[in-house]
Amino acid sequence: MIDPDCNKACNLGLCLIRQARYEEAQLIIDDIFKGELPGSDDIKSKKRAQDLSEELRSLLPTPCPLDILVMDDEFIKGIEQLMNEWGPVRTKRLPIFEEISSCRDQLAC
Repeated sequence: MIDPDCNKACNLGLCLIRQARYEEAQLIIDDIFKGELPGSDDIKSKKRAQDLSEELRSLLPTPCPLDILVMDDEFIKGIEQLMNEWGPVRTKRLPIFEEISSCRDQLAC
């Protein structure tokens, strides 16, 4: 049986990255950072694990902000309905125009 150590874990992490098995590689690298493997306290091992982590981060797709913000029309309508029930109906005009409107109504009488 082969005993696990930090160097072998780094090698395994690199192999998993090359096979595009990023989640598994991240778990192995996390084990190294947690110090769960013999040799995890070695400076070279920590540096190699850090390099692997940076490589892994560069390969992972970054989430597009627009993908996160895409909302269903019914969801938006539900939120609007909830806001109408919770809060008073406010006009979208600035407060100064509200004051002018009330003065204009008084002058017209």
